[in-house]
Amino acid sequence: MATHLLNPIGVPLPPSKRVRYNKAVTVCIAAVCQEDGEPRIVPCSDTRMDYGDLGSTNTTCKLDVLGHGLCSQMAGHWTGVTELNSGLKSRIQALSTVGSLGDVMNEADYALTEFAGSSRCRQGEIYELLVSGFIQGEPKLLTVRMENRESRLEVPGSFAVVGSGYFLAQAILQARECHPLMSRDYVMYLAYEAKRLSQKTGFVGEITGLAVQADMQVSNDRAGIAMLSEIGIANLESLYGGLWKVPLFDLPKFPDEWFSSILRQ
Repeated sequence: MATHLLNPIGVPLPPSKRVRYNKAVTVCIAAVCQEDGEPRIVPCSDTRMDYGDLGSTNTTCKLDVLGHGLCSQMAGHWTGVTELNSGLKSRIQALSTVGSLGDVMNEADYALTEFAGSSRCRQGEIYELLVSGFIQGEPKLLTVRMENRESRLEVPGSFAVVGSGYFLAQAILQARECHPLMSRDYVMYLAYEAKRLSQKTGFVGEITGLAVQADMQVSNDRAGIAMLSEIGIANLESLYGGLWKVPLFDLPKFPDEWFSSILRQ
C-alpha cells in the first residue's frame, strides 16, 4: 500500500513526481577563416533539444546575436543557459562600445555571478556559451562555462568547440589543422564535417545550422551574420558523403613478412 505524507493540517500530500528537464545534447563550433583577404568566423551548431521521456525536437536555434558585432552559441541545460545568455546579452548591449576582449570578459564575469545565484543554476548541470565576433576589426572567440556553480572563461585559438559533441568535433578540427588563414569555404566544410562526425556520440542532432560572421559594429544590438541556405547544406552533405561514405582504397592482403612472428596450429 502506498503511503502519503501529511502536512500540518492533516491533508494528504500528492505523490512526488520527478521533473524531467531538457538535456545537454548539442555541439557548437566557431572557427576563424579568410574571405578575399578579410577575416571571417564560421559558427556552426546542431538544432536538437531532448526532453527525456517526452522525446526531442530538431528546431532549436542555438545561435543568438549579443550585439556590438558579437554572437553567442548555447550548449548545456537549456533553460539555464538561455538565462545566462540573456544576462550577458543585456550587459553587452548596455555598453556604449566594446574596445577589447577584456570588456566582454568583464561582462561575462558579472553575468556568471548573477546566474550562479539564480534558481535555474542547478548543481550537476553544465552551461556553456561560445562567443564569437569582431572587436576593433579583429576576430575573437571566447568560451563561457558554468558547472556546479564554478565558472571558467577561456580564450581559444583559431577555433573553439563546446557541447556534448566536443571531443569528436575538436579532434577532427585538430586533425585537419584548421587555422585562420584557410579560406571561408574550406573552413565551412571543416566545421560541417566536424559537426556531422560529432553525431556519432548519439547526443548531437542531425540538422545543422551554419553561418558566416563578418565585421559589423554599427549598432549595439546587431552582428553581421549570413546563414547558409538549405541548398548550401545539401551540397556540403554531398561533399561529406563522397569523402566519408566510401573506402579510401582497397587494401591488399598483408604478406607474412610484415609480421614478426606467425602463430600456426
